[in-house]
Amino acid sequence: MTPTAGDGPTVAVVGSGASGLAAAFHLHRLGHRVEVIEAGEVPGGRFGIDRLGDKPVMTGGKNIGRRYDLFRAFTEAMGDHPYMPFGINASRVENGRVLTLDSDRRLRSLAHFARMGSPRDMLRLVRLARAIRADRANGYLGSPLFTELAQANDHEPLSKQFGERVTRVLLRPMVIRNNGAEPDEVYLGTFGTNLAMLLDTYEQLDHGIEPVLAAFAERVPVRLNTTAVAPVVRDGDVVGLRLSERGGPVQTREYAAVVLATTAHAAADILRGEFPALAKRLAEPTYFPSTVVLVEYDRPFFRTDVRALAMDDGPCTNAGSYGMDERHIVRYTFSGRQGRARELTDDLVAAWVDDAERRVSGHLGLTPGRRVRSVVRHWPAAYCGYTPFHGEFLAGVHQLVGDVPSLALAGDYLRGVSIEGCFRAGHEAGARIAARLAEGRP
Repeated sequence: MTPTAGDGPTVAVVGSGASGLAAAFHLHRLGHRVEVIEAGEVPGGRFGIDRLGDKPVMTGGKNIGRRYDLFRAFTEAMGDHPYMPFGINASRVENGRVLTLDSDRRLRSLAHFARMGSPRDMLRLVRLARAIRADRANGYLGSPLFTELAQANDHEPLSKQFGERVTRVLLRPMVIRNNGAEPDEVYLGTFGTNLAMLLDTYEQLDHGIEPVLAAFAERVPVRLNTTAVAPVVRDGDVVGLRLSERGGPVQTREYAAVVLATTAHAAADILRGEFPALAKRLAEPTYFPSTVVLVEYDRPFFRTDVRALAMDDGPCTNAGSYGMDERHIVRYTFSGRQGRARELTDDLVAAWVDDAERRVSGHLGLTPGRRVRSVVRHWPAAYCGYTPFHGEFLAGVHQLVGDVPSLALAGDYLRGVSIEGCFRAGHEAGARIAARLAEGRP
């Protein structure tokens, strides 16, 4: 049973991505009035709701781990939203052979890749994997173990921590997939979030995220096309927001508390005028762009045993089937250094897709069908690459936020970029504000 929000003051949650949904859901479930502020035309943030013809699709994150407890509790509370299997199935070409890393056959897959690295590299990876299995907190940002590892190792990037071959064959696909980054752009202190991906099995929502968001919007109001410009501050605490709807004049709206569930950089932009020290901290994490193109063909593109191909010789870093039973729809992801265009044009995207289709077809020995339709989505800040010594960064952020009782932060930079990591951050932000509101009750 969904609790009914009371008649008390309203909490604003800025952002309707995974972190914003989690914060708003937690507060609503505790009986607080909540309003979600979303700058876009549709909710969902980097879930990337779109249409491919008449088919609802997600151009962003859609793989749901079996261990994503908070996210699964959320979808269950929103009604009957079944899941279907979808393991992480990523192949790459090495010396003319297609090697497949399949989350449903982890031991066999890792055995193939183990031959690519030195015994020292593989022993180190196994030890880290065991630490994550023993304590799931090690798969999220800020754990004591990885904060300690950062202190000893984050003076050099991840590419310097392992041999060249295992970095190229195993680590690069992992950090490209999670962070849109190259191995020399991320650090060992945040690598637990990447390795945890291999220790879970995955499913997808049968009907995508859109029905879940529709059910959520029936419970919590969502203001679309509305930008949070700055906080309203009184006596050092946040008491509201300055909002602009559809680029119109800025208006002031009072709130009991505010959760900024955005990227770190977006939060920095909102806070810079009133809280410059916090904004400076929030500008530190790196973000990387991504362009995703979904192409529908008139027949299946991939084989059943190879549903995705990771590549490192062009702007397309991954080409994969949209679903296990939707192999006629290919998701081309353009990220990494070669996928960061200074000026993204329709002609450039078309050339990228042509090149990717040719490469995948050549590697897998297949003839692609006729293209029926496509949809393109570009995110200037698609992925968070975190910071070196990220535990110190988090400690600094928490200290500064602690001085503003009615403000909470949530986002991919706090617990990790995975959907569950974002949900953890949102849940924690909601809990912080709920505790604050409880203090103010008679």
